[in-house]
Amino acid sequence: MLKRLSPKKFLVAVVATVGVLFTVTVLLLGLSPPKKKFLPYDAELFSKIEGSSFEGFNNVTGTPDGSNIVPNYVHFIFFENSYITYVTAVCVLAAFKNQKPEKIFFHTNVKEFTGPHWVKIRDTLGPVLEIKHIEMPRTIYGQKLREDWVPWHAGDVMRIRVLMQYGGIFLDNDSYVVRNLDVFRKYEMTIGITDGDYLGTQVLIAHKDARFLKLWLECYRDYNPDSWYYNAGEKPMREILAYRPELVHTVKTLLGVHGLTVRLYNWDSWRNWRLYYSIHLVIRLRKHAETWWHYMLWPSIDETNICQYEKPFGEMAREIYSDFC
Repeated sequence: MLKRLSPKKFLVAVVATVGVLFTVTVLLLGLSPPKKKFLPYDAELFSKIEGSSFEGFNNVTGTPDGSNIVPNYVHFIFFENSYITYVTAVCVLAAFKNQKPEKIFFHTNVKEFTGPHWVKIRDTLGPVLEIKHIEMPRTIYGQKLREDWVPWHAGDVMRIRVLMQYGGIFLDNDSYVVRNLDVFRKYEMTIGITDGDYLGTQVLIAHKDARFLKLWLECYRDYNPDSWYYNAGEKPMREILAYRPELVHTVKTLLGVHGLTVRLYNWDSWRNWRLYYSIHLVIRLRKHAETWWHYMLWPSIDETNICQYEKPFGEMAREIYSDFC
């Protein structure tokens, strides 16, 4: 004799059954999300860097005499947003203090920056700061960039173009320079690796003629608007560096482009942050790293509360920009 189910258990059973039927239907109809496909070795692609002045260069040891070939320039890109946040100011000022660059370039499509932190940056950097007004690209090789991701995908493209024009050090607006990066300026190009073994785009150090830059830009001929990081970080690793790792100097952890948010915003203490050369703060994902109750107390971190913020990022920020404490 069948046992009668309670209304609650009956509902659970119905939902589970519907879920199974939906999954089976999707699989039968071939509606499951397509897996990302990466191309095999492309001889035509790699022929584009034949005859490069860096042909045969050793990116394991760098220049034979240890001399620097990457200019001591730092580049930031600002699209659409004129207001400089406190966290961005911390990162710009950290680059100025710890890298001591000849120039810090702001590449931007905004007419004029605003806010008290912009004034702090302008007055502190003085002639080291140079503003370069540029257009924000909306297409790449005739393909429209995804509309709701344009500022970010445009930034991915422009960081390659900026480095191809000037060379130097590109930093995301939330990348914090912990100590001088000159040790990497003797290489053709230096990249960090993310947790997923993809290219970390947040800290890049390159000569303007670096071979990888040219090939990386070519990856955008097959632009995927449905993936946040496909062209920026996945495709170049799987289709270029998987076959030609010697094109770059690879840093597994010390450029800090892998996941460090829990240590920054959840741990009570993290002394080893000073061992890194740079750290990507990933400030927009802080809420996923902190406990919910702590995030409720600190929904934002800025000049109004940085003096009291007790997690490791607070120490890092105050060391650079503590005018309010």
